[in-house]
Amino acid sequence: MFKKFMELNITAKLITIAVIFILFFMLNPFYVVGPGQVGVSFNRISGITQSHPRGIHFRIPLLVTVTMFDVKTQKIVLDAQSASKDMQEVNVKLVLNCHLQYDKVNELYVNVGVDYKDKVIAPAVFESVKASTAKFPVEQIITERDKLKDMLETKLTERLKAYYIVMESANLVDINFSQEFNQVVEQKQLEEQKIKTAQYQRLQAEEKKKTTILEAEGESRKQELLRRTTSKEVIELKWIEKWDGKLPTYMLGDKTSLFMGAK
Repeated sequence: MFKKFMELNITAKLITIAVIFILFFMLNPFYVVGPGQVGVSFNRISGITQSHPRGIHFRIPLLVTVTMFDVKTQKIVLDAQSASKDMQEVNVKLVLNCHLQYDKVNELYVNVGVDYKDKVIAPAVFESVKASTAKFPVEQIITERDKLKDMLETKLTERLKAYYIVMESANLVDINFSQEFNQVVEQKQLEEQKIKTAQYQRLQAEEKKKTTILEAEGESRKQELLRRTTSKEVIELKWIEKWDGKLPTYMLGDKTSLFMGAK
């Protein structure tokens, strides 16, 4: 082939070289790894893979393929169904924040592939949720939500670490139960509210009764004190103090004295 190429005239040689270069560059021999990315190259002949950091890199077209991996923090939202310790249905919505270990992306590509979310993360979440909720009775899943969250984070951290996925946080954004259990909880809350209302009304009645008794006792004490401190002489003195000095314009028929008690 080289001998035939040398036999061509200069124009034909130039055209041939230009066509080769055009075809070569059309096959995209250069690729760019952007910020927050790692490029993994795969040699089809040798089977060798290699990680490449941010920047411009060269590859042999058709022989080497490149796959880009995002190593920034990823937000993954998953719904998981499980059961509580007392076998009540529990539905959990989990938001997982994680990222790939920068220097181990090549091994993740070899061992798992590009679909690591479906192959690794989702099964890890489902199994961790089932294992964690099974430790709590259904009522404690809400009251001890933080403890459940910590347990989930611990389990997920251990499971994902084996695949070079770094767990940052796991947030329980929603927890739901079966319709039957929700109705039971609602009914229980209504009963508890009725009991609290009855207790409040009873306390109010008791306080009102105490107030009435105290008022009655106070009035009785007042009357008793008045009886003890009021005499005939005191009444006459009070009458004199209020008299304006004018005699009445009529006399009583039996000539009773003006003063009370006088004869």
